[in-house]
Amino acid sequence: MIPAPAPITALILAAGQSSRSAPHHKLLVADATGTPMIVRTLQAVCIGAVDHVVIVLGHRAAELQAAIDAHAPYARPVNITVAADHATGLSASLRAGLQAIADRPAAGVLVCLGDMPNLRPDLIDRLITRHRRDTPPVTIPVHAGRQGHPVLWDRTMIPELRTLNGDRGGGALIRTLGARAAIVPGDETIHEDFDTPARLERFAVTMSSPGPSPGPPPGPPPEPHPRAVDRPRPGVGEGQARPGWPPT
Repeated sequence: MIPAPAPITALILAAGQSSRSAPHHKLLVADATGTPMIVRTLQAVCIGAVDHVVIVLGHRAAELQAAIDAHAPYARPVNITVAADHATGLSASLRAGLQAIADRPAAGVLVCLGDMPNLRPDLIDRLITRHRRDTPPVTIPVHAGRQGHPVLWDRTMIPELRTLNGDRGGGALIRTLGARAAIVPGDETIHEDFDTPARLERFAVTMSSPGPSPGPPPGPPPEPHPRAVDRPRPGVGEGQARPGWPPT
């Protein structure tokens, strides 16, 4: 009997203050179908061949959680955690996510940003396939000579990821790995930026949604999860994302 592949956990980092798109919170901006950006990203990740999905919230967590719950179910169970110190930078969100999955056995951790509504699920599948074939310390998508997101870290790198601080992700750590980092071809979506009102306005009139993966993940398909689970009660303002433009 062939053993099942070791699981891959996805971490979606969505705790930032979205200051560059102020006064709008870009993750709450809805497309032409009324689907908020954070939900589009979450849908794409859940379609990919990951085994577990954890989303890290922080700034305006209650509103983001309401938007996530309003568009359930998803293709996989979704766990929510809150980074209490999210204002200190991206590394705080990453540490909170890693802490949330500390008890989950995983061969690797796929780190995805919350503002990737056009993420292709087949890219996730190709990152995972490359990782399972070669078990590099990190597997990254590259397009036009530039690295992008999401990034798949091997479990052996988790201790070093926990040491990051400030508003830094794993870019510096990737550079230290040099040729040990595995590369998977991506497209322009791995570099997309939604940090300006003009770019958000263009997103608000799009109608695309995550396309199908080229094939199902190994094993039986998961049952759709009726709602986000392990729901925290963050002490932030109440509210819910409103579809259309302008965003809240």
